Amino acid sequence: MRKNGTTSSGRQRWRCLRCRASSAGDGSNARGSAEFRAFLVWATGRMTLAQTAAMLGMSPRTFIRRIQWCWRVKPEIPRPASPCRAVEADGTYVPYGWCLLVAIDAADGTPVAFQWCDTESRAAYTRLFSKLPAPRALVTDGGAGCAAAAADTWKDTRIQRCLVHVLRNTRTDLTCRPRTDAGKDLLKLARKLVKVRDADAAAAWLNLPDDWHTRYADIIGQRTTARDDPGNPKARAGRTWWWTHARLRRAYHRFIRLQRDGTLFAFCEPASAGSVPSTTNRLEGGVNADIKRVLDAHRGLTEEHMKRVCEWVLYMKTHNPNPGSFITAAHDETTKPPTTSTGLPAGSIQEAAPGVDAYESGFGIRKGWAGKTRWHHHDTPE
Repeated sequence: MRKNGTTSSGRQRWRCLRCRASSAGDGSNARGSAEFRAFLVWATGRMTLAQTAAMLGMSPRTFIRRIQWCWRVKPEIPRPASPCRAVEADGTYVPYGWCLLVAIDAADGTPVAFQWCDTESRAAYTRLFSKLPAPRALVTDGGAGCAAAAADTWKDTRIQRCLVHVLRNTRTDLTCRPRTDAGKDLLKLARKLVKVRDADAAAAWLNLPDDWHTRYADIIGQRTTARDDPGNPKARAGRTWWWTHARLRRAYHRFIRLQRDGTLFAFCEPASAGSVPSTTNRLEGGVNADIKRVLDAHRGLTEEHMKRVCEWVLYMKTHNPNPGSFITAAHDETTKPPTTSTGLPAGSIQEAAPGVDAYESGFGIRKGWAGKTRWHHHDTPE
């Protein structure tokens, strides 16, 4: 930071030499402001410690020491003043067994709330949704905990199932290369689903499951008895019969269930057209993926530091972020260099007292490695 004139009211103005941004302040903690900005650049990006420290003209070890107080500044996303038209919600798993639930405004992809938990449970999503006013629609990947929490918290909110996740679930059941004609045709049907963009295309797609069932009804209705396959684990478990093509049957009935629930094409309804997405791609690709990339670049963080990095990544994606607003008076005091009993700032070099030979008294630079100095105690230097 460098002084950059004054404002009309006489306050000192400061300019950042790196980004050229200027701000007004009393100048009492310009060093702390520069440290905090550098900390955010490093914590929310992929720069190394050495690269970030070079911005301040210091070594990486000095930079680590200088930003210790920054870890105690905790960001919070403010509650939106008005409800979003549509919200995308999903969880991403990070190190130390934590799951970070994130909700974003589907209109522009900005985070509106987050919640730490151990798993995507109903209780965890309830805490997340309680931080937001009820939106018109919620786009989700279909997790049971998310749907149950939405039903409890946002009773009038429409649910849109992510169509890409429906395709992924179908691939899990059928594999990417089904061996039967029934499986191949059903997978083609799932691939056409993600291409639906409007109500007309949705109406045309709804005829496809019925046509498929007409052709393959006898296949998904086939049963295998324990007498036919006595070595099957299901037979050994005491079952007398089971569906022969259980995975194929499950993939087909998933389409039917989502169609009946009204969660397959909620984005095509007149009240939602153009404002509700059909997938959670914006959340997974624009927010969760950034969190994973930052954590990958900063491997080795402690548990608490890992969580703080994730929170800052989310907060800096919000509308008009103001990270400095979270610095309290207690944080500000920690940025000031502490003093020792000698009256010198911590980390400074103390000069030898007058009349003392610093090198003979042990104040000079020692050579050699620990445990083996240049002279032994019983040796006398020449």
